[in-house]
Amino acid sequence: MTRALVVYESVFGDARSIAQAVAEGLFGTVPADVVAAAEAPADIGPDVVLLVVGGPNHAFGMPSPSTRQGAVDQHGADIRDIRTGLHEWLETVHVSAPHLPAAAFDTRSGEHRLIARMDHAARTEETLLRRTGAHLVAPAEHFSVAGTKGPLVEGEQDRAREWGRLLAGHVSGAAAAG
Repeated sequence: MTRALVVYESVFGDARSIAQAVAEGLFGTVPADVVAAAEAPADIGPDVVLLVVGGPNHAFGMPSPSTRQGAVDQHGADIRDIRTGLHEWLETVHVSAPHLPAAAFDTRSGEHRLIARMDHAARTEETLLRRTGAHLVAPAEHFSVAGTKGPLVEGEQDRAREWGRLLAGHVSGAAAAG
């Protein structure tokens, strides 16, 4: 059976909520599994017809061990292993299907437009996805949070579900064939 895989990293829960909403949007077309990067499979098999990845912006990019530690120290984030996250997973994952359809998202503070333009988590996610051999089927999507610890801005989960439905259109033929 074919499926989509949504892999996320979340520090305060907002990226996890977006990942779940994206999966809900996909579900009408293709079943979707949602998994934290720390628990994601090391190998993506041919049953996966779409890979979606996402996480928060930390210090203008993807979380790293030092920014995860900062989130724990400064904001009380509950992170079990600061050494492992989405960036580390994307650097080591093996994708068996060439040109696997993929997309990336991030969560970012919408409070300051200049800072939002400097945030590059999704851009880095896209670069790392390309290195796996995946094929980006849509531009990265950015979801807004109200502050460092969230919450998501009202309507963002609905936007994520809609984005999931849009992404599902890129895999409907492959999902039907499986």
